[in-house]
Amino acid sequence: MNKIVLDEEYYSLENKSLDITITKKNITLEIIGEVTLNDLTSKEDINLNIVLNDNSKLIYNKFNKDLSYENINIEVNNNTYLSFNQSVYNTLSGDFKIIANILGSNNITHINFYGVSNESGKIIIDATGNIKDNINNNDMLENIRILSLNNEENIIYPNLLVSSDEAEVNHKASISGLDEDYLFYLMSKGISKEEASKLITRGFLMNKLEISNEEKDKLF
Repeated sequence: MNKIVLDEEYYSLENKSLDITITKKNITLEIIGEVTLNDLTSKEDINLNIVLNDNSKLIYNKFNKDLSYENINIEVNNNTYLSFNQSVYNTLSGDFKIIANILGSNNITHINFYGVSNESGKIIIDATGNIKDNINNNDMLENIRILSLNNEENIIYPNLLVSSDEAEVNHKASISGLDEDYLFYLMSKGISKEEASKLITRGFLMNKLEISNEEKDKLF
């Protein structure tokens, strides 16, 4: 993939596959055609607007460490496909908001957010799916999961606002600690508890990112 730094407030992206780094706090991305974005190195807290034009497809893979604030607003029009996949590892307190506004018909919209809180970190996420009225044939999944490796309070606010009668909408939300059965299994193979914990955490964070194994290895 080509690599690019996004340092302006607006970009129109058409039929591109890019590794991106965002350095602007406020940015709008207009999507035309088929676009894949791997946003794996951005470090800034952000207000990100994504607009999917009619007949567009976007796969957005996002990885962040130690964000304190994020506000993502997604606008979906007609005949689109969106797979938005974000993984976050936080050792500080972070507030996250993801809003998907479905404005048109014949769309598939999948929002996956996987967060890990460790040390003094915590994750508060407000996720909203908003399907307007007088539209049809929309499929939406909101999948929000947090793995807590500490004793801090993590919070998920799941919101589904559905005004249309012709929509299939699903929501999944969970907050959990390390699975003791997984730990026991890995330790039974001669792996230390610390390494087993790292393996489980890595698998959790990489679960939904649609990137190569080489890219996953770079992140860990």
